[in-house]
Amino acid sequence: MYNSIVRHTRLRKRRFVICGNNGNSLVENSLIKRGWEWSDDDDVFHLKWTELKSQIDYENFQEGKQMVNHINSSNCITTKAGLLNSLRSYFGCSGLQEMSTEFKQFFPETYRLGEFREQEKLLNVIGEDEIWICKPTNSNQGKGIFLIKGKQSMLNYIDKRRKNIHARCTRIVQRYISRPLLLHGRKFDIRVYLLVGSSRPYNVFFHTGYLRLAVNEYDTSSDDLTTHLTNQYVQKRHKDYSKLKDDTVWSMEQFQNYLNEEGLTEKHSLKPDWVFTDLHDRMKTLAYTIFRSAQTSLVPKIGVFDLYGLDFMLDDSLNVWLLEVNTNPAMHTNCPVLERLLPNLIDETLGVCIELYEKKVAGLPNFPIASVDNFELIYTAAKDAVLSGIHLPALVPSKQSGIQYINRGSELAPIKCGHPPKPSKSSPEFKSKPAPKKLVKPADTASVSTAKTQKKRSSMATTVKTYTVPNPTDTKREELPPQVPYKLALIEVAPSPKQANVL
Repeated sequence: MYNSIVRHTRLRKRRFVICGNNGNSLVENSLIKRGWEWSDDDDVFHLKWTELKSQIDYENFQEGKQMVNHINSSNCITTKAGLLNSLRSYFGCSGLQEMSTEFKQFFPETYRLGEFREQEKLLNVIGEDEIWICKPTNSNQGKGIFLIKGKQSMLNYIDKRRKNIHARCTRIVQRYISRPLLLHGRKFDIRVYLLVGSSRPYNVFFHTGYLRLAVNEYDTSSDDLTTHLTNQYVQKRHKDYSKLKDDTVWSMEQFQNYLNEEGLTEKHSLKPDWVFTDLHDRMKTLAYTIFRSAQTSLVPKIGVFDLYGLDFMLDDSLNVWLLEVNTNPAMHTNCPVLERLLPNLIDETLGVCIELYEKKVAGLPNFPIASVDNFELIYTAAKDAVLSGIHLPALVPSKQSGIQYINRGSELAPIKCGHPPKPSKSSPEFKSKPAPKKLVKPADTASVSTAKTQKKRSSMATTVKTYTVPNPTDTKREELPPQVPYKLALIEVAPSPKQANVL
């Protein structure tokens, strides 16, 4: 059926628009390969790929007729303060409360400047010689970031902000991870990807990525930001970047080989393929957590999708720390590792999103998704998932808050984070004593006749089918079946013998 839809849509001219300067050629090549054409008018398109959300006119967006690559309300995770607030709410803690154990395990201690009570708490916990990192909440590429060393420096900066109204942009202050894992003495972080392939219904995927290394050797006493920040935008400022550029980006395979060759595998009692098993599963679990923390704040629409870049760091004990979520991950192929990774990533992203969109418009089931290759499904709210032979583990929500796991072979799948789903009315919690019957006064013949007529009319009325779902914002959408989001956490598409022949 989907084959016929593809053949039919290829007979029509499907036009696209690309705005910005981030991976334009990759997007263009992928769409032209699929038979799409450039649009002569930026306002007339079937798909619009932009670098910034401000380049999308959401008010005039035609749901079900157009596609755009940014979810309008994604600031809840793509800004530093938004991500902090979403995770705090998800784990049930405010800025004045102690972070939960699960929250502390992957997110550094963070406070919002400008919030008086949070600033007061920050000044009570900061040590004399501690390093903290100050970030503007709405910037990326390392812009506006600097280090604050010691309590007195923090007091001086807060006092400066109080006096200078122009310096009061929204900022967060985060405890600096001062003992990171180093590769040949250099600091690094890991970029992976979270794809919201469709938002009505939600289909969310995870994709592995690459490592970004600093040019300089790590030194906590250094004030040079190229020593502390590893993204390519900052590293380009280094005078030797052009010579060492290829060595600032590693593949995951290179990382695993380094751990094995340097003896870190034995030192930390790791599996020989730890990068592709335990580390991969941990980042995938945190990607799921990030999406779930933002889901109630996102505004889903048919044809709206988004690709996020997630940045993680490892400390010297191999704990995984979430740094930030980027709404516009860099797509520049300026080194061999990125030349191999990014073209396939963009091509598969467009393939998955276009397939899900066309199936939704045509009223076809979501599964199986023929375009999926390296992406891994981590969440779906599609009601046809269970009917498509997707293996579902027995998930039993725990009463405790935070991330719970279930072992499925080589995977660790999150069962739930934060708030557990409410029990159904058939569960023992709802089995209570029947309510006493109300006394009804005898009615005359006319009122009885009227009651019977009203009852007959009400039985002829159209029955509206509703579902009980765990997300408050999803209760009005009929495509979400009962409790599906919890039952389909971190699932894999079962291999289908017909999958290879769909396209």
